Amino acid sequence: MKRKQKTLGEQLYDELSRDIIQGRIAPGDNLLAERKLAESRGLNRGAVREAMKRLAQMRLIRTVHGGGNKVEEWQEVAGLELLPELLVGDSGLPDFTMLRGLLEMRASLAVDAARLGAQRATPEQVQALEEVVEAMRRRRNDAESLQAEVQRFWALLVRAAGNPVYVMAFNSLDLCWQRYGAHLRHLLSDELKAVAEYQAIVRACQRHDPELAAKHARQLVQVAANQIEKMAAIHLQRQAVNNGDLFAF
Repeated sequence: MKRKQKTLGEQLYDELSRDIIQGRIAPGDNLLAERKLAESRGLNRGAVREAMKRLAQMRLIRTVHGGGNKVEEWQEVAGLELLPELLVGDSGLPDFTMLRGLLEMRASLAVDAARLGAQRATPEQVQALEEVVEAMRRRRNDAESLQAEVQRFWALLVRAAGNPVYVMAFNSLDLCWQRYGAHLRHLLSDELKAVAEYQAIVRACQRHDPELAAKHARQLVQVAANQIEKMAAIHLQRQAVNNGDLFAF
């Protein structure tokens, strides 16, 4: 399917957000006034307003009365909606620090969702989870389909936990999966293939055993954590070699 072309406002947002995140535009700096920014980029004011609105929504800037648009100390105020912007650097390589942080948060959410799901899931929700696991078995050799089923499994389990705030957090994390699906499919391949652990969580939910469900969820997300740490180490080694420092590892 052909990707939708970005509007001029979206392109300007992408450029300015990267500059802010990478520190090329520093916290406390004022962006050019909308009129001057439009003139300097050859854009219409509507495109600039679109970009400014998105930057403000992401808490990268704030509008100061009489003082224009000031760049925020975004690491202090930004929310999870910014996470997809942070997972991959300008080089196109994963930011392993951010990815590790994402997995740590996801691990906490997954374990507690499994625990609560085992306590609160309805028979219909447990049946839906069972059907997803069966679909995983059928599609375990189709990485893209398997990834979609795994995401569906977690979405169902988080909703079965009965905590609407967990659902909101999961939805924010899911934005990363939507944006970087192919990259994450490669980085988390061991977890995606661990169908037996997903089945074990379902069995724990069937038995209403929250601690067993939490145990298997913990084991499952640890698979991903181990794989990421291994790949991060390989990346650092390659980086050291490319920099000519053969003794850095």
